[in-house]
Amino acid sequence: MNAEKRILQLKGKTTSLSADLSAEEPGPPPWLVLVVDDDPDVIAITRLNLRHFSFGGRALSLVSAASAAQAQEILRNTPGFALGLIDVVMESDDAGLQLVRFIRETLRDQRIRLVIRTGQPGLAPERYVIDHFDIDDYKEKSELSAQKLYTTVRSALKSYRDLTTIDLARHGLETILGAAPQMYLHPLDSFEAFYSGVFTQILGLCHLGEHSSVRIANGFLAMFNKDEITIKAAVGQARLEKTIPPVQENISAKETTIPLRIRNEDIGMLYLEHGQALDPLAVHLLRIFTGQVCVALQSLRVQLELREAHASAIQMLSEAAEAKDIHTGEHIQRIVTLTRQLSLALGLPPATAELYAEASQLHDIGKIGIPDRILNKPGPLDRAEFNEIATHPSIGGLIIKDEKNFRLARQIAMYHHEKWDGNGYPEGLRGEAIPLAARIVSVVDVFDALVHCRPYKRSWSVADAVAEIRRLSGTSFDPAVVAAFGRLYEAGAFDHLDQ
Repeated sequence: MNAEKRILQLKGKTTSLSADLSAEEPGPPPWLVLVVDDDPDVIAITRLNLRHFSFGGRALSLVSAASAAQAQEILRNTPGFALGLIDVVMESDDAGLQLVRFIRETLRDQRIRLVIRTGQPGLAPERYVIDHFDIDDYKEKSELSAQKLYTTVRSALKSYRDLTTIDLARHGLETILGAAPQMYLHPLDSFEAFYSGVFTQILGLCHLGEHSSVRIANGFLAMFNKDEITIKAAVGQARLEKTIPPVQENISAKETTIPLRIRNEDIGMLYLEHGQALDPLAVHLLRIFTGQVCVALQSLRVQLELREAHASAIQMLSEAAEAKDIHTGEHIQRIVTLTRQLSLALGLPPATAELYAEASQLHDIGKIGIPDRILNKPGPLDRAEFNEIATHPSIGGLIIKDEKNFRLARQIAMYHHEKWDGNGYPEGLRGEAIPLAARIVSVVDVFDALVHCRPYKRSWSVADAVAEIRRLSGTSFDPAVVAAFGRLYEAGAFDHLDQ
């Protein structure tokens, strides 16, 4: 099956449009032209001469005003005028010139083309007006034949269209550049929000312009996984089963298909159905933006692989510690859970709580360097044995290098036996000089040791263990961490441990 047939098959599965969408779709909006003149005959002749005018496939919509004041009211309430044909002498000798100033300075509309038409050039000399007012053309009414009016209007609309294209291109590129940081720095645990945000930006690029009549009837952003395709964001009635890449780009009057491709590999696709052809500028910006999406996805994919490799390395190291100490395995998993709970109770963001929990797996990695006779001794340790086991935080610091991705795990391994009052080990750190992650693990490590049996001690009740943690607040433990721990206890987080 060739690519074109696959696309046709895909479209058949994704949409339920009527056979002739164009029958109900409006054409492109007309050009809005404001005619300002206190002579109704001038307005009538202007309408007559421009009644069949068309430019760029768009007709004219003439709006008239008999005074500058009326024109101001119209302009305030109706944005998007492309051209203004303005008389000078109306309610005052310079009413039209003041209207020009109002448009440029008060409304700050630099895009509308302004043509001065005057029947009394002596009151508004051409050179003076051109030098002192931001207009685009100056015509005496006596010289404005039907042909010259046609030429003037066409030239002005072409200039307006070109300025609009430049502004829209700038706006579109600003949209793409503004979205880039969010794409490249997106959290790895919320890809759905990534796809939704990207699709919203795509729809925005399709609707460039104040009077765009393009309607996206159906559309989706989908990703491939082997032979499966999954819709990540959609508008309309998008339904899809499966397809087989590659996908061909297809730009037509009714639909747009753009593949998402990384290094010649199709990773997904953008599909849009619309009532009329997208503006070529919009299509060009869509290509740029989808290219950026592909690069961002590749970056996120690499980040995810690195994160998975990091998690795998921590898991292997924790398993090494578990193999060394017969009491370590289940203890490690409980520490992970308690660290996550306590971090959240302290108000830390879920992503930070997850990092703390992951890093806590290596809190006792230094016990790899402690002799088995001490680790597994079925009784209390003597002073020499305690001094030796007290070296395990420093050993942990040596095992885990001070490298960016393992810095948090190293802090926990080295400092989870430090005390709030400075009487801990190995460095005697005090108060907030102890990293927060280590202060959290310090509490949950002691609590877990108290409520579970060891060869040299019985297990404590949860209530007694919590009371002991609270008693040591301000000496061994950070009072704020203990307070959060107490809230967890009162909320019933540890009830299962007494069962």
